[in-house]
Amino acid sequence: MPYRMWGYKLSCTACSHRLSGAGLYRTVRRVLDTDGWYFMATEYLECRRCRKKVAGWSQDILDQLHHTHRDDFPAILTYRLSCDVKLIGQMKERTLGNGATRLRRYLLEQHTKSWLTRSKKFMYAATKFITPGVEPPAASLLLPQMTPVPGTKWLLSVYAREVASRIDEIKARITSIFGSILKMDSTKKVTKKLAGAAAGTAAWVTNVGNKHGQVLISVLTAAEGAGLHPMATGLMRRYRDASVSPPLVLYVDRDCCSHGGPSKVSLLFHQWEQLVVRLDVWHLMRRCGRCHHGEPPTI
Repeated sequence: MPYRMWGYKLSCTACSHRLSGAGLYRTVRRVLDTDGWYFMATEYLECRRCRKKVAGWSQDILDQLHHTHRDDFPAILTYRLSCDVKLIGQMKERTLGNGATRLRRYLLEQHTKSWLTRSKKFMYAATKFITPGVEPPAASLLLPQMTPVPGTKWLLSVYAREVASRIDEIKARITSIFGSILKMDSTKKVTKKLAGAAAGTAAWVTNVGNKHGQVLISVLTAAEGAGLHPMATGLMRRYRDASVSPPLVLYVDRDCCSHGGPSKVSLLFHQWEQLVVRLDVWHLMRRCGRCHHGEPPTI
């Protein structure tokens, strides 16, 4: 209740007029937690000028809150169900075996354990109302059913919604990464994992990282080495706008040298005049192996 509890002066997104309280919102949301569910209610806000009403948990209201209060909002809302932010936080560091399937198994185990504990308490409390010699009503001995745990697809959709809500933060983190020693490489492995409408639209992904393994920029292209000029221009502009010294060395997997004049990669990053382009050691070893078998090296 940002209006009643914190005294926010909230504005209507339609006419910019000040919103006022209109009681409690009639819908109560059920939120998925670690070992069960909890219910969440909010207030109803109304614009006296255009008569527009909005719930206190809508995104238009949350965007007007200070980040200290915005971070207190506990859940990620979807059309029917809602999920606590603590659960989605477990999926941020996604590695092998740490995904939606593992999270659902964990939730199913915790929910079942909590349901069994509450069922035992229910049965213990029900025995106090049983009179010897009197048959109790059948309904009084029925255990409440455990609310089903949502599937992995729903957990992934909530995770995607949470990532979209902090897209500005993600962009700020990525664009604030620099380095004096860079590595540029292209691969097909990432594009093979694209699904849905994006499948088959790209063949290569090119990444530029620093010596700490942090990715500075990543782009999808239709062919290896094609369409990289906007990527290089944006990366050079990022260094220039941040007043960071240009990198000194760039390791690549191909096009590191030329028989006459600058190499293709040097022309790609033409604003960095002091940049030294070299072939990385892995591809150098592969070329040495080809020379050993009598094949001409390809630089």
